[in-house]
Amino acid sequence: MIFVCLMIYPPFPLTMAFSARTLDFSANMNDYIFMKSIDLFFDEQVNKLMISFSYCFKVHLTIFPLDIKNPLKTGYYTTHCSYCKLIRGGGLGYDDRCLQQDIKMCRRSESSLTPIVYTCHAGLIDAAFPIKLNDEVVGYAMAGQFRTKRSLPAAIMRDWQNKGFDPAMLQKAFMDQPYFEKDAADNMINLFLMLCDFIISRDYIRLRRLDITRLVIQWITDHVAEPITLAEVADHLGYSQSSISHIIKGHLGMSFKELCILKKIERFETIVMSTPSLSVEKAAAQVGYEDPFYFSRVYKKVRVMPPSAFINAARKGAIPTAYSNAHFKQSPPDGGFTGPRKG
Repeated sequence: MIFVCLMIYPPFPLTMAFSARTLDFSANMNDYIFMKSIDLFFDEQVNKLMISFSYCFKVHLTIFPLDIKNPLKTGYYTTHCSYCKLIRGGGLGYDDRCLQQDIKMCRRSESSLTPIVYTCHAGLIDAAFPIKLNDEVVGYAMAGQFRTKRSLPAAIMRDWQNKGFDPAMLQKAFMDQPYFEKDAADNMINLFLMLCDFIISRDYIRLRRLDITRLVIQWITDHVAEPITLAEVADHLGYSQSSISHIIKGHLGMSFKELCILKKIERFETIVMSTPSLSVEKAAAQVGYEDPFYFSRVYKKVRVMPPSAFINAARKGAIPTAYSNAHFKQSPPDGGFTGPRKG
């Protein structure tokens, strides 16, 4: 049965990327809680599939979140192989070097939206696959720690011997890793792709992520007196600009720019209620608006009334207890004033 499955796709050379296929979660983003780093939850059947695949081929399987931290080890083998332990820790101390290569290849798979198969510094084969959710790459799957050569890289052996270690120990650890002829390796990785496609198509994997909306709101709140750009927020949170915009629009019914404006207006109103003697010009400057006339136009578009009316109400102690938003569809989940009540 395994060989029938292996022949469904033609073999691909290890030196080339696979066809433009990714691990694509077909899901409604509103069905999930948004988290900064992803958690992938496998049901019992998925765990059995991963363990069986890993055991039969003697390969290591790992799921990485977008930041390549806190990987989820899956399959039969949940620790590094003995050879990698010597390379990364006990002998050569290549741990950071290996991690940086994993990050580089995961990022390359993300930008190309294709699986990337490569030979690591230690001479083992690894493959990185982008995991997608509604056109957004949210993590990576990796399979590997097997070899297609009979001898380890000369540079690795040289570094090992320069440290005074026994070359026979390293050579044995390398030879203990599973060996595949090139065509067999191609087909094994192809089978892993098919397995992942099957798991995703059957909705066996669920995704949960930290509330990105609240992280964005917190950033805006902390920098409300500064010019705020979508690019810097996306960079800070580690997400693409399009992802941030899509999430904000989906959760709040407003654009990122509209959210920034609303949070600045809410801070303006808080400042005014705290110090009613302030002018529009001085209070607006505290939320990043140097031109009071421009701020007045922005404020009136959102609140219907001018900011001077709010200041006058604050001086009289007549601030309404509730508002409805006149311009935006809804207010973000932090309270604050959202416009004059109608009727």
